[in-house]
Amino acid sequence: MHEEIADQVWEAVGSWVEGRHEESAQILATLAETQTPSMMYGVACGIATIATAALTKMHGPRSHACFWGIRTVGDLRPEDIVPPHHLFAARFLAASLNNDKDTAVALYQAAYTSSDPDLWPACMHTLLAATGEAVIAATTGAHR
Repeated sequence: MHEEIADQVWEAVGSWVEGRHEESAQILATLAETQTPSMMYGVACGIATIATAALTKMHGPRSHACFWGIRTVGDLRPEDIVPPHHLFAARFLAASLNNDKDTAVALYQAAYTSSDPDLWPACMHTLLAATGEAVIAATTGAHR
């Protein structure tokens, strides 16, 4: 079963990269309908692993003294200017890049258990989209 899910994650990201965004989103939605919450956390981690590879290709490996974070302009906090689902994707990817599993789990759990029923699906879709865009950016000769 895990291998099938991994194949679907790759297919979803690949579809996004090829510009088939609706198909990509449908693959993710089908996974969300058929998998348990813990398996979907695995899906989120799989998507983030692909983004990590793309971002590492673009920026090179980081030493243990470096970390990924989110920076805003002025005194504004990310929560003040970034929509929640975008902030989730950015923070989840940063947690993945920083090997911070505790933060990744906390972010996922907060999104999944939110009182807003639209938040978690939006978070997962934005994570997928951000990963697809990272792969495009990291791919020499990629074009739209």
